[in-house]
Amino acid sequence: MKKIFSVMLLVALSFGTMSLTSVSNDVIKPLKNNQKEVKIAGPTYTIPWNSCCESPIFTIERDIVARGLPTSTNFIIKSTTTTTVTYTIF
Repeated sequence: MKKIFSVMLLVALSFGTMSLTSVSNDVIKPLKNNQKEVKIAGPTYTIPWNSCCESPIFTIERDIVARGLPTSTNFIIKSTTTTTVTYTIF
């Protein structure tokens, strides 16, 4: 009885996995085909950062506020070192 149950469970899991795989591939292919390259053209800033004590995100957010920009300003981190963080506003 345990053997039959194990085989049935294995078959059920196999079909479930195959259906999930085929569905996710059908979704991913159109997304890959419709991707466009995005270029970030905003200003880039390099600011001092204390890497041992805080996240670069907090440092960037403080800098954005100090520049008089809204707190909802979007940015992307370009690079970090142990003493500086470089980010671009978009």
